Amino acid sequence: MTLLTESWRVKAKQKVANTHSKIPEEWRVKKSVINKAENIKQLSGGFVDSLLEEPELNVIQHDATQLSRLIQKGEFSALDVTLAFCKTAAVAHQINNCLHEIFFDEAIERAKYLDDYMKTHGKPIGPLHGLPVSLKDQFHVKGVDTSMGYIGWIGTYGGTSLDPKTVILESQIVKELLSLGAVLFCKTSLPQTLLFGETVNNLIGRTLNPVNQKLSCGGSSGGEGALQALRGSLMGLGGSVRIPAGFCGTCSVKPSWDRFSYRDIANTNPGQNTYPSTVGFMSPSLDSLELLLSSVLSTQPWLRDPAVVALPWRRQILDDTLARAQPNGLSNDKTPLKIGMFWTDGVVGPQPPVVRGLHILSSVIKKSGHKVNPSEYNRLPLFDVRKLQQVVDWTPPSQSTAKRVHLSFLKADGAHDIHTQLDLSGEPLIPQLEKTFKLREPDPLLTYQSHTLEGRAYELQYSDYWNTTGDEDGQLVDAVIMPVAPHAAVIPGKYYHTAYTEAINLLNYSVCVIPVCRADKNLDIVNKDYKPLNDIDQQNWEAYDPEVYDGAPVGLQVVGRKYEEEKVLAIAKIVTAALKSYADYPLLN
Repeated sequence: MTLLTESWRVKAKQKVANTHSKIPEEWRVKKSVINKAENIKQLSGGFVDSLLEEPELNVIQHDATQLSRLIQKGEFSALDVTLAFCKTAAVAHQINNCLHEIFFDEAIERAKYLDDYMKTHGKPIGPLHGLPVSLKDQFHVKGVDTSMGYIGWIGTYGGTSLDPKTVILESQIVKELLSLGAVLFCKTSLPQTLLFGETVNNLIGRTLNPVNQKLSCGGSSGGEGALQALRGSLMGLGGSVRIPAGFCGTCSVKPSWDRFSYRDIANTNPGQNTYPSTVGFMSPSLDSLELLLSSVLSTQPWLRDPAVVALPWRRQILDDTLARAQPNGLSNDKTPLKIGMFWTDGVVGPQPPVVRGLHILSSVIKKSGHKVNPSEYNRLPLFDVRKLQQVVDWTPPSQSTAKRVHLSFLKADGAHDIHTQLDLSGEPLIPQLEKTFKLREPDPLLTYQSHTLEGRAYELQYSDYWNTTGDEDGQLVDAVIMPVAPHAAVIPGKYYHTAYTEAINLLNYSVCVIPVCRADKNLDIVNKDYKPLNDIDQQNWEAYDPEVYDGAPVGLQVVGRKYEEEKVLAIAKIVTAALKSYADYPLLN
């Protein structure tokens, strides 16, 4: 072991110990409990709840909209809520390894300030008054490290010689959250480089899925997904939020990239702005997501970040879409929703739990009765034929093209930015990324431009295809239901195909992820007659183990077009309500 290798390992160990030291003694979990946690399958639910007390449980059972009302009515103080989530996050981290940064003391002082403000002025400071918000470890908070999973960034400002404790710079969206009354209290784990669908780095190691510890929590906002599955956060900001939401059984919104500010947020290869990164939002509650997104946009972020489109929150679009269904998700005989179902991308087919999830949503949407579609009658004898939602099979241009083009931009600099950050400490790439991000010459300009044209052509082809969906009845598809991934969560090291999310990144479409069901070893059996489409499909198929996956969340994407965040959120609410209405339907059991 060289001195440099020893140095980065020591630095990582010291950082982990420093973070742990910020957990109050009374919130420390016994070593025997931690050992027990390492050997059980599910940490979420009963196990984590057993480590909490009544005051915390009384708070964390509520979503953000409910807590906001309770704080304003004086039934909870901002301090009550902050203490509950800080303690829950502390417990979650000790049993699940999901945090990079803890700043509970600052959060508690902030909550006291907000309570004093409410007492003095008789009103909240803003719509997020007293509500804790967790952050992926990319967002700069004054006085707090942002390591982004790089050892060389520890104790610095983004790997520079500046001390983060003295730098006053904060991410713009962090300032917006504070102006709205939010309480920031922790930063969550992410993968080295950000560019990985699992959460593992040389700082804290791996974050597993607390719903099923045999599986990954996803990435790159994996710590957020894990923390929310353990009810340690009711709202969080991340980057790549669809995979962890789908894997951990929570909800998320991926907006079009220029709807929210990315100003002063740490990133990998920040000079690549042909397909920029996106701020994403996560919460166990769709109503909480609505509160978070609408609140941030109320600050008019485009005034401070010229990259943001000047598009306020359009409540009317949300309401008009919701008006197309009853509160229970069923038809109210107004304009029906028209939903596309994307069963497979034809490259890697979904494993049985995801296939069942797709069939559940397709069946429930049809049964919910938004529009009669006579051609479906004969194939759906179990349904009430008086009320059938219109669902169409979705066959867009090949996603393999989109994945190839999008990946070319992530690798265009030859991994020079990544290796520059690694060289600060001498840490190596994690084994899973050694091949993908091996240092090489950057792409030539003409190659980069060629990929740009390919990407633009794909966007046009996809848009043209979407526009054809109204040829027969004059109504365009409102949204598309598709897998988040070809598996429900994933066995660590076996994430072979990312096109289901990567293609949508290239298109810059708006997406909401919702939980649909759980993998069930008795229902999601292996189809022995399945013939793999190719070698990668065979790898994915052979990786499926009903026993291992049993109980894993199955989340699906609700995909709209650019700047349709309000619409996809409303459709997600309708679909979720319909799921609850048919909870006793055979396919859901």
